[in-house]
Amino acid sequence: ARGTGKPGEKIRVKLPSAKLWSPESPFLYDLKVKLGTDEVTSYFGMRKIEVAKDTAGFPRIQLNGREIFSVGPLDQGYWPDGVLTPASDAAAKFDVQYLRDIGCNMVRVHIKVHPARWYYWCDRLGLMVWQDFVCLPKYGSTIRPSSSTQWQQEQSRLMDHLHNHPSIVEWIVFNEGW
Repeated sequence: ARGTGKPGEKIRVKLPSAKLWSPESPFLYDLKVKLGTDEVTSYFGMRKIEVAKDTAGFPRIQLNGREIFSVGPLDQGYWPDGVLTPASDAAAKFDVQYLRDIGCNMVRVHIKVHPARWYYWCDRLGLMVWQDFVCLPKYGSTIRPSSSTQWQQEQSRLMDHLHNHPSIVEWIVFNEGW
């Protein structure tokens, strides 16, 4: 598919019979944008996440119009040779591939943010991500209106930073007792 337009304007590209992203088929479209002699490449995936009632009337998470059962761990995000950061791109890929190999279709990222390449591998290998917001302190009286405002700004920036990853299917606002 192809689209053209002027800088600063939206460009619509029609994708007849779009292929949808899922853990079983993590299809990603290649994207190339040209402006004069400059060229940028990227990718995108298409999928729909929604909550819909099942036949008994209970709300269920659906991916691309069908109920999906999520199986996976709570990821604390520790690395043996990098503390909270993978030592390499190969380490990030290994982490995601291992979860897929043992039958997981999702992971909940626990109160941290991984490097962008980790989410890339989730997109590419078909691992759904439940992304926690990083929470305020659980105990004490340090939460003030200014803290709340700061938290809201940081979470908005987090969503802006990661919103293009088709693997992120849920945003977890509050963790445990917060």
